[in-house]
Amino acid sequence: MVNLIAGVLLLITFIGLIAYCAKGGNLLIGFIVTALLWCIIGRVPITTVVNDVFEKSVESYGATIAIIVFGAWFGRVLVDTGIAGYIIKKTVELAGDKPLLTTLLLNFVCALIFCSAFGVGSVMAIGMIVLPIMFSLGIDKKTAVGSYMLAVAAGMYLNIAYVSQFFAVFPDITYDAKYRTFAIIATVVSVLVMAVYIVFNYTRQRKNRAFAAAPKVEAKPLPWYCVIVPFVPIVMVSFFSWQPVPSFLLGIFLGLLFTRNMTSYSKAVEKVQKTLYDGVADSGLLIGMLYGVNIFQAAAKQVAPILQDLLGDIIPTSPVVLLIAFCVLAPLALFRGPLMIWGSGIALASILQAMGVFTEPYLFMLFLVPPVAIVASACPTQSWTMWALSYAKLEPKNYIKANLPWGWIACIIIQIVGYLTYSIV
Repeated sequence: MVNLIAGVLLLITFIGLIAYCAKGGNLLIGFIVTALLWCIIGRVPITTVVNDVFEKSVESYGATIAIIVFGAWFGRVLVDTGIAGYIIKKTVELAGDKPLLTTLLLNFVCALIFCSAFGVGSVMAIGMIVLPIMFSLGIDKKTAVGSYMLAVAAGMYLNIAYVSQFFAVFPDITYDAKYRTFAIIATVVSVLVMAVYIVFNYTRQRKNRAFAAAPKVEAKPLPWYCVIVPFVPIVMVSFFSWQPVPSFLLGIFLGLLFTRNMTSYSKAVEKVQKTLYDGVADSGLLIGMLYGVNIFQAAAKQVAPILQDLLGDIIPTSPVVLLIAFCVLAPLALFRGPLMIWGSGIALASILQAMGVFTEPYLFMLFLVPPVAIVASACPTQSWTMWALSYAKLEPKNYIKANLPWGWIACIIIQIVGYLTYSIV
């Protein structure tokens, strides 16, 4: 009876967390408060709360935080040295006076850039170049913002800094050959969905609006070989088995070298300090939220047996049934819901892990896809999406209506690909 009451109270607080997340509450505060409540309800010993829930959970995330910081620093180097702007300028020139081709190529290039670049600052800085170009072409704001968000999301499967966040929750997973195979396929699927989205909306819009010629894009004159810089970290990790941090450092060094920011010691120091500072600022709130996630996950593990007793007969134990449920209920990742692991979904992930029925790769795949295919593509609570909607003066409900069906399609396809890639039986 005691466990039953505790289980009901845990569910009530969990629903409260979902409501808090959906209303845009501060996630760090929400996770910490809920973690405390769960420890109290679950009668977790104070020494466990202090040492394991609040200390070890945060300490164990050090390596991942380093990757996030260096990834955000690298993203800032791409923006501040003018490399991203140069690549976008050449893309517009290549497309000529063809609005559809320009829009397709612009977003394809953005997807490639975000396979390595990381951080809300990088997304915003590149968006301030790309979105005005699409607006001036005559692309409506809904399609321009939607396609750019789909492009950013498409690059996240291969993005080492982004994917590494999941390794703290799923420690048995690594950025190995099997994952890269899955990530490449997921990226291709995402880019194809993005392309169909652009063509579909362009065709509908063409009936009612005239389109303009491609505008001239201002960018720093740089040597042509600087275009290889965005792909340096992925190449070094994938083909030379380097670790992420030295791979990002090499990319940062080459980015500064190729753009003539190392012609003097003082200039190099100034650029290094500025890009590092901006990169840390870009990732600061994200890091705080991730610390909160880790604390909450540690608390969830302590009370998982209670929840398992309460929900054990409700949660499916068949991998196929769970896969279908995640595909059908994918929109529940919106507004930090129960399928968004960087939201209230961390509790569901912890419960499924504690059940011991599903393999780690299987759960990793299930919880990786919705934050990318649904949240990064269609949810207005994503930080850079909030910026884009404000920048374009676009209503969130119109954005969700336009993007969610496409993100949902991508989510279903990629979930199935992940299932097959990891040979779940």
